[in-house]
Amino acid sequence: MINLRPELERHLQQRLNAFRDGFRHNLALIGPPGSGKTFQLHQLLGHPEPHALVIYCALYRESCRSFLQRLLCAILQAGSGPTKPGTTSPQLLEALLRHAEPHLPKTAAAIRAIDGLLARRLYGEAFNRALDTVPVLMEERQRPALLILDEFLFLEELGLTHAFHELGKRVMTWPSTLFILASSSPHRARTILRERLQLLFGQFELLTLEALNREAATAWVQHELKGVRGTKTAAPFLIDWLGGSPWYLAVWLKRLKELATLARSAQLTEALFLQTAWDLLGNPDGTLHQWCRSRVDALAHTRQGARALEALIHVASGARTMTELSKRVGRGGLSEALQLLVEHDVAQRSGVCWRVTDPVLRCWLSTVLLSQRADARLPEADVRQRVEQAVRDLWTEWTHAQTRSLSEQVVRLFNRFADDTVALDSKTGRLPKFESISTHEPVGPGAESYLIADGPGRRWCATVQLDPVDENAIAAFDAFCRTQIPRPSRKVVIMKSSIDQNARVVAKAADMWVWSPEDLKVLMELYHHG
Repeated sequence: MINLRPELERHLQQRLNAFRDGFRHNLALIGPPGSGKTFQLHQLLGHPEPHALVIYCALYRESCRSFLQRLLCAILQAGSGPTKPGTTSPQLLEALLRHAEPHLPKTAAAIRAIDGLLARRLYGEAFNRALDTVPVLMEERQRPALLILDEFLFLEELGLTHAFHELGKRVMTWPSTLFILASSSPHRARTILRERLQLLFGQFELLTLEALNREAATAWVQHELKGVRGTKTAAPFLIDWLGGSPWYLAVWLKRLKELATLARSAQLTEALFLQTAWDLLGNPDGTLHQWCRSRVDALAHTRQGARALEALIHVASGARTMTELSKRVGRGGLSEALQLLVEHDVAQRSGVCWRVTDPVLRCWLSTVLLSQRADARLPEADVRQRVEQAVRDLWTEWTHAQTRSLSEQVVRLFNRFADDTVALDSKTGRLPKFESISTHEPVGPGAESYLIADGPGRRWCATVQLDPVDENAIAAFDAFCRTQIPRPSRKVVIMKSSIDQNARVVAKAADMWVWSPEDLKVLMELYHHG
């Protein structure tokens, strides 16, 4: 298995090393389904920490009794040796108890006492008592503990209404336990962490799974399509399009290989690529089609769901602002509908601008579902044509972007600004319409160019940085801005790579707006239809 986020793996390992040395910083991994959270947790379990008890429990849609029995199994297994993912089950509990009683008598006795609560269906109390067996185990084994709950938001869906309150109390009062939580519902997870778990002495470091490591992902794609010519061209496109989700990539590559084998083709042709798109995304039996359908069905079955789904389709089709959306779907109930999209993690708001962040869902909504909801449902051949044309357009736009420098792409982006307000880099600012944009030779290190953009009554200065940004680059750009007459109303640092912490502090002191690669991606998506 290739780890497509090696930087994240190193960061997690550093946190574990720090915990071993006495410094605890709880962790929360959030990202959409298929982004690789569970894989990262399994990587940790694959290199067990010898100085700590590792309690790993994944949560599912199941009965409270089943979950609690599995949690108790995980606690017992942690006391007996390294935990292997997927080895806990309710049927194992009695065998594990008999095995633990000779060397973990207090822990085993505490867990046997919980069995009576399960029999009487007192699941809330059983959950509290299950958590409280952790310090008993720590005392018997004389070791600190790692408590890992994968998809922790299911605690409430299981009916454990006070679960987060009880968990929060332990987070605050157990300094010898490192809590690691994971969730596929970023919006709800942030809310729960902020309002119910971020207590005194219990702060969580939020780790969002975003883009994959390009080198690792490229190597993986090329390995998966080994023997198929044209992979070197297709791999970068697939990674840019689907690169936030290893699962999307895996599904796409699997179908590509199957079609290449069936066609006895050693060449990755456009026809093969478009057939893959249709089979997965357009065909009602396709894996990605059914995945997208499940996401909108869950939304549609809620109150205001039908209106929210209508708004979602228009956001995916290019409507960015409330004004645009109200023209298409009407203003009544629109705010509530958009809030529902946020709560279901199918759309995000950046300032006043809205976007569908999932590239596969965005494509499916604007082609397949839009066609199905038209006044006259389109025949399958026409739907297929729309799906294939959408993929061709994505490919064409991506190909053109590869022929342009980053500065040229930024100039095109600036030319599409339309007086929208966005939130980037923890700041909110307006993106004005510009009348002229000029490019200038940079004087600072690592810069591709400096830009001056003029609009009615305002001037922007921007630096496009290819290399990691340091203090010297910020100082040189600030000096350039001071030479401008009139002085710029906004100074923007646009990065292709990263910025060191000292440089960020200097940029903030100089009142600069720093756009990371992810911020730039957001803007590119927002103005894709501009």
